[in-house]
Amino acid sequence: MSKHLKLIQELVDKIENNLAEDINSTALAKSFSLSPWHFQRLFKSLVGDTLGGYIRGRRLTKAAELLLNSKVGIIDIAFAVGFNSHEAFTRSFKAFFNLSPKDFRLHNPSILLNEKPLLTNDLFQHIKHEIKREPIITLKKPQTIVGYGTQIPSPFIPNEGYCDLLYDSWMQLFDQQSNIQNKVTETFLGLSISESGNFTENNIQYIAGAPVTQLNQLAENMISYDFPEQLIAIFEIASVDKDTTAKTIDYIYGYWLPNSNYIRAQGNDYELFEGVKGMQSFEEQDFTAKYVIPITPKK
Repeated sequence: MSKHLKLIQELVDKIENNLAEDINSTALAKSFSLSPWHFQRLFKSLVGDTLGGYIRGRRLTKAAELLLNSKVGIIDIAFAVGFNSHEAFTRSFKAFFNLSPKDFRLHNPSILLNEKPLLTNDLFQHIKHEIKREPIITLKKPQTIVGYGTQIPSPFIPNEGYCDLLYDSWMQLFDQQSNIQNKVTETFLGLSISESGNFTENNIQYIAGAPVTQLNQLAENMISYDFPEQLIAIFEIASVDKDTTAKTIDYIYGYWLPNSNYIRAQGNDYELFEGVKGMQSFEEQDFTAKYVIPITPKK
């Protein structure tokens, strides 16, 4: 893990010194000998933000410093921190600071600009030894789920309305669950599927689904998905909300996986909900929630 920590710190330093350059996450992942998905999760767990979100934040923070401490023109600042147009820069800057670059310079607001993160082994050792979250490792037989799909932004693109985008699919599933033949009782899955397998696209498919023991005729607009037999690691999630789930995923990819005897295998992660007695139960969280990843032993 110390090797990954050192490489991430070197990457943070490189980004800081080359804010105008494009960063290719797929190439970076390859340099770490990790999949793009694992690399993005590792970066987020150690830095606290996705790679794209972090770069955007550092570019805009540098722009704010130049606006306050220099007389460089706004368009020149935009180009200096990696934006290709005045319009794109102004739009991003206003979304980040709630002021346009012109007004920011004019009003000189009293704000604390974030410094780049300094990653240390103390941080890693604290989480490694203080958090006890060992998963259940099991060989899962082939499984089919049926449900309703929707398009959502990649998990590596910040989106505050993420949960709202899933709502309709889950409502459809609960409304139609009595029509699902051979449904496994009180069990549901939330599955994100990347067509590329790397989650590098802007949008991915999400399925709110339920496992079935045998696939028969599907209700209108319902889709199915087949899981192969695979070795999986099952992690408990303390509570089902965006923040807790995200922290669990960060822990898995940033700390557990690099220190385990496994690597992530091909396939898709998913959330598993058991003991769900109905929509009211789901809303009141009267059930158990788990996060599942496909794994394979390290060679």
